[in-house]
Amino acid sequence: MAIEAVATNPQVAPQIVNTQVGNDRPVAKVQAVEKEQPKPVPAAPKIDINREPIISSNELEAKISELNEAMVSRNQAVVFSTDPQTGKDIVRVTNSSTGELIRQMPSVEALKAMQNIDQMMGLIFNKRT
Repeated sequence: MAIEAVATNPQVAPQIVNTQVGNDRPVAKVQAVEKEQPKPVPAAPKIDINREPIISSNELEAKISELNEAMVSRNQAVVFSTDPQTGKDIVRVTNSSTGELIRQMPSVEALKAMQNIDQMMGLIFNKRT
């Protein structure tokens, strides 16, 4: 196979545009095609993050007690805790008189799913890999 032209510019790539068969030898005509220049990556915008909490812990405790007082009139209580297996915060709404669980966020099923995902990650990624 004979090539009639070869591009020497690194920004230009050869492209076969026509092939002919002559004298039992295929001939490929090569035409130079310019490559597109890569677009520059824009700079990431700088964002200031306020690391200070929006409210203080004293204000948070005051709001929780205010919420609990409002819930007493409805015969309900709000309990905040942390799940020991996943380390996630849990909010429970219970009936004050019977102790019955009305609502839990995240749900028991969601906590079990989180725990299972953590265990599976431990199986997939161990210290050897």
